[in-house]
Amino acid sequence: MSQLDKHSFFTSPMFAMGQSFKGESGLRVNETATRARAGLLNILSMVTIFILLWKPELDPVIYVGPYVIFDMTVAAIFGLTPLSPSGLLGTAMTLRLPPLWKPAKPKQFAWTLGAIIGISCLAFRLPDFSVEWLLAVLGICFVLTWLEAVMGFCVGCWMHAKLFGCEECRLN
Repeated sequence: MSQLDKHSFFTSPMFAMGQSFKGESGLRVNETATRARAGLLNILSMVTIFILLWKPELDPVIYVGPYVIFDMTVAAIFGLTPLSPSGLLGTAMTLRLPPLWKPAKPKQFAWTLGAIIGISCLAFRLPDFSVEWLLAVLGICFVLTWLEAVMGFCVGCWMHAKLFGCEECRLN
């Protein structure tokens, strides 16, 4: 069993954006855990949409927004583990599944965009924009996380490949 076939819960080196492997250039992120994390965030966006539609007075965005911003920011800086709550849970959920190691830079770019979307959602909430604006941003979050979790297509990674010419990204 090669090092690439082994699952790791924590990155080596610790607090690195991804996992480093001998003979491989750059850091890697476990795509299986990333997709599980996206599924969790997809459920969170769906529940937030439902609450906004049926019980808007509960105001879920004021709680969900900071969580998503924190989760995306720490994942973009430190990877899925040990600081991203959704990353920890997604990694734990996939420990028995074979890892699929992908380049970390596109995921870092995608998660940075995710934090910006979270900031946008919170920014639309704070000055009391209409619920339609919040639903639009949450709908985008729902679609993006669904594409990642279910279809394995990361829009942020695709954008990274187009903008920065990541050849390895196009091959995967």
